[in-house]
Amino acid sequence: MKSSMVGVLAAALALGVPGAAMAHHSAASFDRSKPLVVAGTLKVFEWANPHTWMTVTVPDGKGGSEEWRLEGPSVSILARNGWKKDSVKPGEQVRLLVAPNRDGSKGGEFLTVKKADGTVLKFGIV
Repeated sequence: MKSSMVGVLAAALALGVPGAAMAHHSAASFDRSKPLVVAGTLKVFEWANPHTWMTVTVPDGKGGSEEWRLEGPSVSILARNGWKKDSVKPGEQVRLLVAPNRDGSKGGEFLTVKKADGTVLKFGIV
């Protein structure tokens, strides 16, 4: 009886895992075929899972500014590519290669980051 309970529990867990994995979104909301450069001041770098995030204040060309919210990969992917939680800091001037949101909103996926000192940070896509 005990071994059949273990089998039922194992089956239930196995069935639940694909559902959790499928709940994660794809990158379909980003247009990787039309990368663009976004340059501005880093406001926030969120070093967290399941995705890292940057908020960048970008001049709008009219004397004002706009915020771009940019998604990145997980902490583990960035760490495997040499990033640390303090690789970029609020207040830094950055130029990012971005796969923009398909819906035209001010955001997307950051692909590379070029810091003012010339350092380029990337994570394998580009």
